[in-house]
Amino acid sequence: MKLLAGVMCAVVLGSWGCKKKQPDASDLYNDAAKVDSSLPYPVMKWHALTTAVDRGAGTTSTLFGNDAAVTASRAGQAYPAGAVLGLVTWRQKDDPHWFGGRIPDAPASVEFVAYGQAPVYRYFAGSPLAEQADSGGVARIAAIEGMKVVRLP
Repeated sequence: MKLLAGVMCAVVLGSWGCKKKQPDASDLYNDAAKVDSSLPYPVMKWHALTTAVDRGAGTTSTLFGNDAAVTASRAGQAYPAGAVLGLVTWRQKDDPHWFGGRIPDAPASVEFVAYGQAPVYRYFAGSPLAEQADSGGVARIAAIEGMKVVRLP
């Protein structure tokens, strides 16, 4: 009798763990981190060149480049006319699925450097992202160009 009760208890307890939770869309997609599609360039369709995390500021940044920028960076050459770099900076938030993990939250800013006769710097910030007045364009161009590009095979 004790054996039968033990088996029944094990079956009941074991069946509780078998229910499969269907994931919500919020479990699969981080909608808060979406970058506005009304920006002048489709930065999120480009290739990522490098990523940086600023723990003090609580931000994550990724440098993207269009095809011309990626080709030049892989060849170790200067960016040619037509190349465009985009630096997207997100605020961070706690990852609800991984204790201690940090993931991107809403975008804090997007910076573009477009190459032609001379590099042109554009800065977007706020919610929703809106173009802001020049905030140190020459220094920001140098900082963006100075980011070390990750070379992957």
